[in-house]
Amino acid sequence: MSSNSQKEEDRETIIIIGAGIVGVSTAYFTVKRLSEEYPDSTTRPRVVLVEQCEPGCSASGKSGGFLARQWSDGTDTEQLAQFSYDLHAKLALEHSGKERWGYRPLDTFCAEIDRIPVRQAKQHKATNVRSGAESVVTSIEVIAPRDKRVSSATTMEYKRSDALDDDSLQTSTHASIPVPDTGAVKAVPPETVPWLHNRVITKLHQVGNTKNTAQVDPLKLTRVLLAEAKAHGLETVRAKVIDICETRYRPPLIEFSINKRECIREPPPDVLNITGLSMTGRDSRPTNAKTKKPYIVLLDQGTDILVDKVVVACGAWATSCLRWEAFRDVSASQIPIQGLRVHYLLAKPKEQLPAQAVFAEINGTVYSGEDAIEIYPRPDGSVFVCGEALDDPEMPPHNPFEPVYSKRATGRLKQIVNDVSSALSFDIIQYGLACHLPVHARGIPVISKVPSSKGLYIAAGHGCWGILNGPATGMAVSELLIDGECTTLDLSNFRLDRWA
Repeated sequence: MSSNSQKEEDRETIIIIGAGIVGVSTAYFTVKRLSEEYPDSTTRPRVVLVEQCEPGCSASGKSGGFLARQWSDGTDTEQLAQFSYDLHAKLALEHSGKERWGYRPLDTFCAEIDRIPVRQAKQHKATNVRSGAESVVTSIEVIAPRDKRVSSATTMEYKRSDALDDDSLQTSTHASIPVPDTGAVKAVPPETVPWLHNRVITKLHQVGNTKNTAQVDPLKLTRVLLAEAKAHGLETVRAKVIDICETRYRPPLIEFSINKRECIREPPPDVLNITGLSMTGRDSRPTNAKTKKPYIVLLDQGTDILVDKVVVACGAWATSCLRWEAFRDVSASQIPIQGLRVHYLLAKPKEQLPAQAVFAEINGTVYSGEDAIEIYPRPDGSVFVCGEALDDPEMPPHNPFEPVYSKRATGRLKQIVNDVSSALSFDIIQYGLACHLPVHARGIPVISKVPSSKGLYIAAGHGCWGILNGPATGMAVSELLIDGECTTLDLSNFRLDRWA
């Protein structure tokens, strides 16, 4: 082995799979700290980010980017949310976030809207009308800061029951949207949000202000952090991970008898050669004797990578790791993460709207049941609107670029927008869009090392709060990678074996 090859073998190699907000944040904080601790780049641990498509190509680039410091109070994610909210402000100050990714504090309102008049031709049949106590799922639960003793589940997350056994899962029931605690928030006149139709607002409450709610453009944030990480030495590879294997793992032998009259034919030359990790017909694989690194990441294109540590941060696709050999000890019950399809559109009003986020709950309309949408004016003059989540999580398509929107859902979302705001009625610039939010059946993310592994980690399942909690998650995982433990945050609520 040459001296250069020996140096590469001795350098620790970390691979992060997924270039959403969690994966990019993990890469950013990891390479930033390593560049400080290892001034010599030739001895610095190597960090590689692998992405199948584009950075932020799913939920991290197609969400509202809403940040709330206290809306997770009383839940398992309280500390994570508060720390990450403050971390967003620090990142914006350090990297000119106001100009580069639209970071700004804003006022937040919950509007109750009733009996929207619509044209007769657009009416839907009044079937499956639900009572006021029921609702459809939307992407963020509107809650006021509450007593920490009161437990709540965020929207886009499943209901959690303390009476359930740890091994059980709720695979189809979602938490409904609770009515905000109007006694704990400020009621304001409808004129406070002048760009909404005042005639349809029955109640308007301010549920956040510039001290505790803010916003970002998540796609810009993800790509700026990626650019900063690359400036610190991050390597990026565009490829799909086919498998991750242990370089010293030998599958158990299976014995079986063979009839003496049957001949054993020599296998064709293109089948797997189970000596070491080599495969005929592909680039040569290192055998056990040639490497000290515990894992090899097999890619669908390019050169496979020998690594010391692996982070799975691919959102709604996190369960892909269950098919990889190195993750054979991880069960589906430990990462019950699927994609919840949410629809959105972008509008461009003639006049820029103020920094006011609105959660509109629409009751008693000609639509079936209750609708709820979120409206986020952005500093660049555009307005992001989301809602119309399909009720059941699903496995997203293998290709994140594959269209997943429902024509009926996007049409209804557009009509609701037209009904609640004249400012947005005729300026829809992008329509018919959807993405998959990575939701965990327990309602909380996984941020954990795989127990008993040498260097396998999973960080996924953040649901509607992925943009909020992504930076703090990235910092926590970087500490796990570099120090072997996280001292900034308590990750016990997010460990992989909590629900084992």
